[in-house]
Amino acid sequence: MLTTDFADLISMRIRAEHETLAARWFDRLCDLLPVDARKVFPTNSLLDHVPALILEIAGSVREDATEALAANTTILEKARELGALRHGQEASLHQVLREYQILGGVLAQFVLDEIGALQTPAPPGECVRAVGRIHQAVDVLQQTTVETFVTLYTSTIAASTTVSSSSRAWRRTNGGSLSARCSSA
Repeated sequence: MLTTDFADLISMRIRAEHETLAARWFDRLCDLLPVDARKVFPTNSLLDHVPALILEIAGSVREDATEALAANTTILEKARELGALRHGQEASLHQVLREYQILGGVLAQFVLDEIGALQTPAPPGECVRAVGRIHQAVDVLQQTTVETFVTLYTSTIAASTTVSSSSRAWRRTNGGSLSARCSSA
């Protein structure tokens, strides 16, 4: 298949290399982490989500499909699952944001490498548009993941606060009468 449009070419290359790109992303994360990766990513669940996200990003490079990506319930569900997974793994919001930052960097470097491998130079405007679309897609997925993560985190805090408030109320109600009984005895 002869492709003359740079965005089509990059989209096809990302699709072809999506698992390699996911592994590269994971390797970059491991290089940054001061602890054993198995402690941060105790299961392969995270690694199962990222190749699917990369495939969807590849589709958004082909055309300005950020709005289509934002309306794609299947991929947004994957991003939500990723947010829930990272919350369940007790990741920090900073970690989640950094993971997407690294993903964007890995994909931008991939485009740069592909540009270098071309026999004829790609038009600079097309290169910039392709990288811009990648970053827009990463932003949409990051926003969905972070919204899910923060919603779950906020719910956890609210539940903890409710339990704590209930505990203090119980102590005020029952603790006072217990103290009175102990001092009268």
